[in-house]
Amino acid sequence: MLWGVVLALAVGGCGRNDLTQVPPPPPPPPVASVEVSPTSATLDSGQTLSLNATPKDGGGHAVPGLPVTWMSDDTQIATVTPAGIVTALTGGTATVTATSDDVRGRAEIAVIAPLPPPGVSCLTQPGAVLTVSGVQTSALVDTSLALNAKIAASTAQFLTSENIPIRVGGNAGLCFSAGGVMGTLPPATPWIRMHKTYGLVPYARSFRLERLRVFDYGMGVSMDAAGDASWSLRDVYFTYIRDDCVENTFLNSGTIENSLFDGCYEAFSSRPYTTPPPDGSNNLVVVRNSLVRLQDMDQGYLRPGHGGFFKWYPAAPKVSLYHTVFRVDSPNIENSVLVPLPDQLQDCVGNVMIWLGSGPFPEPLPARAGCFTLLTGAEGLQYWNDAVARWKAEHPAMSADLGPPIVSLYSPADSTTLTGVVTLTATAVDDQAVAGVQFALNGQNIGAEVTTESAATKFTLPWDSHAVANGTYALTARVRDGVGQATTSAGVTVTISN
Repeated sequence: MLWGVVLALAVGGCGRNDLTQVPPPPPPPPVASVEVSPTSATLDSGQTLSLNATPKDGGGHAVPGLPVTWMSDDTQIATVTPAGIVTALTGGTATVTATSDDVRGRAEIAVIAPLPPPGVSCLTQPGAVLTVSGVQTSALVDTSLALNAKIAASTAQFLTSENIPIRVGGNAGLCFSAGGVMGTLPPATPWIRMHKTYGLVPYARSFRLERLRVFDYGMGVSMDAAGDASWSLRDVYFTYIRDDCVENTFLNSGTIENSLFDGCYEAFSSRPYTTPPPDGSNNLVVVRNSLVRLQDMDQGYLRPGHGGFFKWYPAAPKVSLYHTVFRVDSPNIENSVLVPLPDQLQDCVGNVMIWLGSGPFPEPLPARAGCFTLLTGAEGLQYWNDAVARWKAEHPAMSADLGPPIVSLYSPADSTTLTGVVTLTATAVDDQAVAGVQFALNGQNIGAEVTTESAATKFTLPWDSHAVANGTYALTARVRDGVGQATTSAGVTVTISN
């Protein structure tokens, strides 16, 4: 009997749950959202980015182990792999979608249009176009432009008293094409006043500037924002720029190509003014196939003269120079250099340095082979003139005379007494060329019109003051250009005493 009870208990026990068996896991909670990180990005063409997708439940908790599929809505602009790696292809925007359990999350990908090859306008890139034409007497200000926006300004002439006639920016890839910015401040204007004037100030990553002319401003173009990375200047023509032809305040990378800078107080500046200063030592500025001339200015930072080709901070970008012609007629007077320091010169091929001053060239040229050829005297001047003539022949649109010339009396100074034969000198400049300068006393011409420079921008007349009666006069100079535009200088008071 006992054996039967035991057997019954054993048999009965086989029908109960095994207390050691692990119950199956509960099913995952339903997916309520898919979080994609980052949710947006701006990429250069060819750049890649890894996206992450996290399915989450209704409480916002991650749901692990679920598969995710990826898709781009425009594979011409950006593609995405099954692992969520995005590759940017060409300019535009694409939405990348991550899907898990029929729930979707998205990332917006903006792709900066690739920089067109040399000789091709950035107006060919995709993007909305803003056309600016005719004479502009007020500033163009638009800092909310769309991705890859384009400003077509081939017939625009900015003739305004605004300190910054063009201030544009917004999203990346902005293209500004052509136009002219003509200043009217005379050569005697103090440096501190000129320092406040800028031909163009952009606020955009991968900013592209092409075929713009700037005459008689403090700065030609100023990349004056931390986000102005990877800027590009092509086929620009800057004349009589009283401070920096190109200012790169935040030490970003940039490229200057096929451009003419015919008269800069200082050519290229990468010197910060913010505290703490940025570190641009891993960046690179490239100057290629360009012409650069330094110009003595009547009003410099400390005194008359000019600075160097490079106003360069110790942590500024490296510099690479290719097939560029530099001309300087006198030593620099500022804390800048004519040649980049050896540890900041990354590459250097086929450049020409033209020295038209007295004595030897003021700085040692790089010793590396093929970096610079030094030309002096008549040979150097002829080389420069020929190079400028070729550049202008290749850029016929730059030969139009857009604005009136500017002029100031250089000597004698105000309240000077003149006796016997004296030398009268005016500083006169035009966006193309000065045709002649006529001196006058009380509005009456004296001497012949001066049609040739004695030095760059200087027009000099030897004059015998016995030609007029003793007395006090207002001395002026009137400059005209090749298309008949004329400007008369402010007068100075002189006393004739013979």
